[in-house]
Amino acid sequence: MRFDGKKIVLMSGMLLVLSFPSFAQAQDEDSEVNQGEEQEELSDGEVPKYKSKTKDRTDSAAQSAEGDRLRTASSTTVRRFHEVLDELLAEFGYDIKLGQIKGLSNLSFRKVRVSKSIPRTYEDYVEMLLTERIRENSQIRMLTCVPCKTRTSALVEGKLMVTSPATNVGKLESAAAMLGIEHFMDAVLVYHTTHMVLAVNIFHAKTKELLWARTYNSETIKSRYQKLAIDYSQVAKARPGEDYVPDYRFLVGLGGGGIPNVGGTAADSTMLNLQIRATEKFNNRKTEFGMLLSLYQATSALVKEYPSEKPTSTENEDPPETVEVTTEAEPKPFGKALGLYGLYSHTFVGAVESYNNIRHALNAGAGVMLATGYFAPTARAGWDIFMGRRFSTNFGAVYIGQSSIVVGDETVTTKGGFGGDLVISLNY
Repeated sequence: MRFDGKKIVLMSGMLLVLSFPSFAQAQDEDSEVNQGEEQEELSDGEVPKYKSKTKDRTDSAAQSAEGDRLRTASSTTVRRFHEVLDELLAEFGYDIKLGQIKGLSNLSFRKVRVSKSIPRTYEDYVEMLLTERIRENSQIRMLTCVPCKTRTSALVEGKLMVTSPATNVGKLESAAAMLGIEHFMDAVLVYHTTHMVLAVNIFHAKTKELLWARTYNSETIKSRYQKLAIDYSQVAKARPGEDYVPDYRFLVGLGGGGIPNVGGTAADSTMLNLQIRATEKFNNRKTEFGMLLSLYQATSALVKEYPSEKPTSTENEDPPETVEVTTEAEPKPFGKALGLYGLYSHTFVGAVESYNNIRHALNAGAGVMLATGYFAPTARAGWDIFMGRRFSTNFGAVYIGQSSIVVGDETVTTKGGFGGDLVISLNY
């Protein structure tokens, strides 16, 4: 039997042509299945819409490259990233501290998202940081919603459906009812090479009403603090490894008043007062403790009789009067004195100290009053009024106790009493 080579080749080609469409269709179906397996999230009740495999590979490669860049970045770059993140969290904590979400009984996170340039593991990390700031600055109970992070899949009419409480309203309400959650929070962290943005919102679990939303941009937060006239250090969280940095208040003031003197007239008890106060702030700037130095100068030693001229006529001059001289020694009033006090002060401020508001404080102290040959116990109480950042006014009441001084060969007991002063100070 003879075989015709030309006929065999022709028949083989026809078979290949006829079988090619089914082969191509099988290849397309396999590609669609592979793309379906690579889908990360599907909305509730939605049929998977497959993307281009080439585009998906490009996006994945870009995200992987950026993640590798962050993981292999220098310590300076990583430290700067976390410093900026801390600044955003500090502003978030500041808003919480002011009571902007004060009325919430409890709160839970529904979802936290980060941009593709940040590793996905940072989602849990950012959630823990936000939780920490809420716990530090409020009394809101934080609840963990474990069902919110789970996914379920089911075949509906031959189609794969993937759902979770994050995308399914019914499942979210069931999780909230089961755990007693009344409010949910969503957060998104976006990282760019020039800045970072943190966006958060809170909504009611049942009504889905949006209760609070804020966006924090790393390029604008410090200007916002300056507009609020507060110190950024009040809300900046200390980083691990940093030493404690004390917060001091220095006041230098000048005023006047009156304090009991050991002798002399009322003019000898009128004093000029130079005050120097140094205290350390603690208890969120509400409490201070330190020392107060008061330097007193009697006005009688500074104000003299103004010089005048008298006529030189000698007519009808009265004979000189006889002056009785007493030999009893009398204490001489002091012209200068030094008061040294240990001082405690309480300032009435809110969550943060704003220089746009007038602040009030009460202080009390005890110490000694010193002069040449004079030593007496003393106590004082005062009312401070802080206006702006640099100036303050203090009204003080002073009590000086009895003391003993040596006059000649005798010991004399001096009388104590109450006094007061008014001082205007410059605040450093």
